[in-house]
Amino acid sequence: MTIRQEFDRAFRLHQEGKLREAFFRYDAILKADPAHADALHYSGVVLFQAGKHEAAAERIRAALNVQPAQPDAWSNLALVLEAVGRHDAAVGALRQAVQHAPDSAQIWSNLAAGELALGRTADAEAAARKAVAADARSAPGWYNLALTLAPQDRLLEALDAASRAAALAPDQPAYAGLKAQVEGNLGAADKARATLETALVRHPAQALLRFQLATLLDALGEWTASAQAYEQVMRLDAQNAAALGQLLFLRRRLADWHDVADLQQRVVATLGGGQAHVSPFVLLATSDSRALQRRCAQAWAAAQGPRLESRPRLLSGARLRIGYLSGDFHTHATAFLAAGMLEAHDRRHFEIVGYSTGPDDASPLRARVVRAFDRFVDAAGWSSERLAEAIRTDAIDILVDLKGHTQGASPGVLALRPAPIQAHYLGYPGTLGGNLCDYLIGDAIVTPPSHADDYTETLALLPGSYQVNDRNRPIANAPRRDDLELPRDAVVLCCFNSTYKIGPEVFDAWARILSAVPASVLWLLVPGPDHPAVGNLRREAVRRGIDARRLVFATTRPNAEYLALYRHADLFLDTWPYNAHTTASDALWAGCPVVTWRGETFAGRVAASLLHAVGLPELVADDVEGYVRLATRLAGQPEDRARLRGWLDGPGRASPLFDTVATTRALETAYQAMAEQYRRRTRSPIRIAPPG
Repeated sequence: MTIRQEFDRAFRLHQEGKLREAFFRYDAILKADPAHADALHYSGVVLFQAGKHEAAAERIRAALNVQPAQPDAWSNLALVLEAVGRHDAAVGALRQAVQHAPDSAQIWSNLAAGELALGRTADAEAAARKAVAADARSAPGWYNLALTLAPQDRLLEALDAASRAAALAPDQPAYAGLKAQVEGNLGAADKARATLETALVRHPAQALLRFQLATLLDALGEWTASAQAYEQVMRLDAQNAAALGQLLFLRRRLADWHDVADLQQRVVATLGGGQAHVSPFVLLATSDSRALQRRCAQAWAAAQGPRLESRPRLLSGARLRIGYLSGDFHTHATAFLAAGMLEAHDRRHFEIVGYSTGPDDASPLRARVVRAFDRFVDAAGWSSERLAEAIRTDAIDILVDLKGHTQGASPGVLALRPAPIQAHYLGYPGTLGGNLCDYLIGDAIVTPPSHADDYTETLALLPGSYQVNDRNRPIANAPRRDDLELPRDAVVLCCFNSTYKIGPEVFDAWARILSAVPASVLWLLVPGPDHPAVGNLRREAVRRGIDARRLVFATTRPNAEYLALYRHADLFLDTWPYNAHTTASDALWAGCPVVTWRGETFAGRVAASLLHAVGLPELVADDVEGYVRLATRLAGQPEDRARLRGWLDGPGRASPLFDTVATTRALETAYQAMAEQYRRRTRSPIRIAPPG
């Protein structure tokens, strides 16, 4: 038998999956002819399939030394290099491959995917276009082209490419998923839904497509269908932590608590197993463990992709250039808090640049925030790579993230380390994990030094409360009680927190207070009168022996009108483990006392921080029992409530909590301390002393 025949026999065995026999035959050929390029190449492929990557690379390189013009060998070498994390080298091998096979759509497509993984969007697009030029029916080529176009906000082109890929390869669920994603980004939610539902008819067991549909249904307000879709995802993939976390969050938003205890236990168990895809934001409202929150954030941050450290460079000269990164520069709680701060920055020492990843709602608040910056970059729809490069080009000294791990955040930008110093502030009450930020800005109550080990960032503590407030917020005239369906003579206990912060334990405590104060009602806030939480919370009240009619619901409204509601509220009852944050300072600004208890996490200590800063530390209880006793006593003592309201309408308004300029100056001092530490190549906790 000739060597050619021996090789053909070995190759057939290889194709049949008989790797051991094939390898021995390849080896026999190499003993007779050590320079047999094909035997070297394919024995290397067998070694790769067996997980022996170093030996595989050695064999394939030996084959290329004999015959360098083998595109398949270069492509297989790229696979080996990719498997060991040598992504740049893998792309280099693919570039060699296309030199020898310039008409291969498959290799061009693989090169596009490799370039895209390295964040080289322009090179990826060029390679993908070569793929579809070589073969207009290359579904992978069109798919990779769509992946390069979507992050550039070229959504119509991306939709065309994704549609072609999905039509050419209907058996590839990822192609339909990308098409639906682009349709959703274009605002065509109905088309996205149809794309996903059609794909799921063909691929009913595809968990990723069903997860995508669940998320879309949630955004469309079809919460029952969304919950069912998340449940189906978990039946298909019992380890899908993302679906588990989102289902738990959805249940809490709807005040549907029938299985939240079980879901919460499963989330904790999932985190104990080291799984990465439970959103840290979900955990804020369900766990009072700082250690668990850190573990969750660490895993989440690890999934954000490559960490590219900035090259150390000198900070700018006379003025520090501060970049604020957020998706909330519109009618949003963060913008209401931060607008005055942005206006108050000392332009002699600081240049302020805004990077907006969220929508432009054309609101007066959006216009005010834009005016407050020295320069404003509307980066909505930009890829992380594009935005990070813009921040680098702008030579930002300190990048301050205002979003954290909330919806629409940009952890991918932070992971690319576009600024020499990165801090996070205001928008997310917890650690971000990983190496996303250098500093976390808090205060001695929300992030005391004794808690430092539970944060991956170095703590920077402001005096008073960390939370900046805008003292120029207007409050509209309050409507009549009758118009709000509030009983004229009732004690009004309110909580205008989002419903996901209200859990069974909180509601148990509220029921005890309502039972002890028969003349009281509980006033809550929902997005609309038909929201499912209304019926669910009324049923929960009845289960606890409370007349459902004692629950009154307000609906969301413009900020000045919303603030006016507090004029009819006698007492604000806080939630845990996730306190009222902006909502608590709203209540205090409008003159409504807040009762809270100091928890164990940043999220559970914010109201305590605010109450100390406003001069009412006596409204902070030590535990749930103390909280119930305090709220019950105040609900029954109108003179004490009047005294508290008088304080808030007088000295409280002049307190450090509402001193926008003083908080801004403290922040600026913290920024200068960060810059000085960077210059000295050190990093240690920062504690800013109060003025005077």
